[in-house]
Amino acid sequence: MDFKDIVHKGFDQFLEELKKSLETLTPEERRFQPSPDSHHIDFVVWHMARVEDDWVQRFAQQNPTVWQRDDWHTRFGMPERESGFGYSSEQVRDLPTFDMDQMLEYFDAVRVNTNAFLNAMSESDLSTEPHPRRPGVTLMDMWGHVMIEEAEHLGQVAYIRGIQRGLDK
Repeated sequence: MDFKDIVHKGFDQFLEELKKSLETLTPEERRFQPSPDSHHIDFVVWHMARVEDDWVQRFAQQNPTVWQRDDWHTRFGMPERESGFGYSSEQVRDLPTFDMDQMLEYFDAVRVNTNAFLNAMSESDLSTEPHPRRPGVTLMDMWGHVMIEEAEHLGQVAYIRGIQRGLDK
């Protein structure tokens, strides 16, 4: 076992749990905001996919994101370069409604690219600082950050679902 196995396991686990958490939710439940200054599940799912895409494609490889390259932003009628980072309450509330199955297709496409990049890495690559605008941030830092951020957002989805449905429903 090496670092790639750990990253693959973590990423696979949170995407499987995310898909499970989304099962049977109605579009109205996915757009539920516990308060006017909080986000909804649709926002979190879009943001999770964009975070992984941005870090792995743009930061680690200086490539266009899958979102841009494969024209997903046009399909969803959403901003080409945004990921939801720093969004105001109004921007979260007004995020365009989308088909969740299609959003998960995008997330799966991101994951294919993530896995290809990860599989091509060696352990010595972990200390690489790939982006000149982020000195001191290594690929190891990136993998750790993305795993933690995605786990936090998965917890938010489960929490918002639980507020509406209760435990394990």
